[in-house]
Amino acid sequence: MQETYDVIVIGAGATGLACAHTLHRSGVEVLCLESGRAPGGVMTTQQEGGFLFEQGPNTIPASAPCFRRLTQEAGLLDRLTVSNPAASLRLVYRNGHLHPLPTGPLEFARSKLLSVRGKLRLMSEPFRPMLKVRPLDAEPSLEEFLVDRLGQEAAQVLGGAFVRGVYAAELDELGARSAFPRVFNLANDAGGIVRGMIKARKATKNQPGTPLPGPSVPPGSLLSFPRGLGELPLVLARGLGQRLQLGRGATEIERGAGGWVVTVDDGARFKAESIVLATGPRDAHGLLAMATPDRTDVRQLLDLPTANISVVHLGLSQANLPPAFGFLVPPDAEPVGSAPRLLGALFPSNIFKGHAPAGGAVVSAIYHSTSLAGLDSKASVQLALDDLRRGLGYQPGTLETARIRHWKGVIPRYGVGHDRKMADLHSTVRRALPKFVMAGTWHGGVSVEDRFKTGIAAAEETSALLDSGSKAHLEGTAP
Repeated sequence: MQETYDVIVIGAGATGLACAHTLHRSGVEVLCLESGRAPGGVMTTQQEGGFLFEQGPNTIPASAPCFRRLTQEAGLLDRLTVSNPAASLRLVYRNGHLHPLPTGPLEFARSKLLSVRGKLRLMSEPFRPMLKVRPLDAEPSLEEFLVDRLGQEAAQVLGGAFVRGVYAAELDELGARSAFPRVFNLANDAGGIVRGMIKARKATKNQPGTPLPGPSVPPGSLLSFPRGLGELPLVLARGLGQRLQLGRGATEIERGAGGWVVTVDDGARFKAESIVLATGPRDAHGLLAMATPDRTDVRQLLDLPTANISVVHLGLSQANLPPAFGFLVPPDAEPVGSAPRLLGALFPSNIFKGHAPAGGAVVSAIYHSTSLAGLDSKASVQLALDDLRRGLGYQPGTLETARIRHWKGVIPRYGVGHDRKMADLHSTVRRALPKFVMAGTWHGGVSVEDRFKTGIAAAEETSALLDSGSKAHLEGTAP
């Protein structure tokens, strides 16, 4: 006999957990299915010999409202830890050295990160007109957008390093509007990046928002928990109880009488009125291809490029790290052949207390997985140590322990035209599949806050679909 629910959520990463949690709180009978053995997806934490290693994201901005509200609902507000202000410094590798990322006009003028010509080009941005991109115009690539607004050098060094840290991608692989919609739309509406930022700041000042739950912290602060970000998904999962089933991946979705039937890998079948699909694009494509009517094109998900990332976590003793958040390496970093091969390195023990024993440090070195191809664990760790020495100019400590995590297809790359392709796909699926909600990583953004926001929005959309169905049923049976 099939178990029956109002909603089945497929996937228990940040998106699926936020969705299932929100539905459960609203009284909806929900089942969340996850193929993995642990909830949270990339949002997991491991501890080894007093060192705390974040397997995915390390921090969340204190300004993130969805994260704050979920933390409150999970009863974890009193466990929030605030980042060390001294670790707010960001470093960028260039010309064989690490340079602080300037935070003000005077620092920018003194910085050696850009040439004089590059600085002048960047500083002229507010005074140069921007050609407005109209709704039906083709979207520029992020590289085209940033080169136009910032100049070639600043786009390559600053933009290139930043994009590697967010998407593990290069500038020409992303669409300006698709990958960074808020920045692009502000600039497009106001006539430039600086003008857009000023306009947004004025709007925020004139319309202050509701105070967020939890500690009042300075702007730019970051948040975590004493045992890492993995605390939140574990508590959300615990709150779902038997409504979350781990190690049970969905293998088939089919239309049944009065709803949907989901089959999992052990052959069990579950019935629900509505489905929320909160997986990665590859898994979603396989399930959608079986569920949608013939000739429904869902290949956009299969064709979507994704990043394969490897993170080498190092636990160091006798550590000597600069007081910084970490450093990023722009593409084509000079000098060729001796520049670090990593995309960037984070110093989590600088950011939050308790991530390393006294006198120790945690470093997370992030690579394209291809950079570690053919290397065993020992060689991968040695490469990370060598890259740290290249970046810092010295050996930062004595290796005590290390962990390596490989993530396949973990970050979708929102290329040129991606936003419109996904809007068309969602519209197609909405028409073809009643009460079927798409909430995967292929839309809505790639940050943890984006994923929580997408999951909560999916829960709200699903609740509305259930309510409309109930109302239609009542109207159809009214005398």
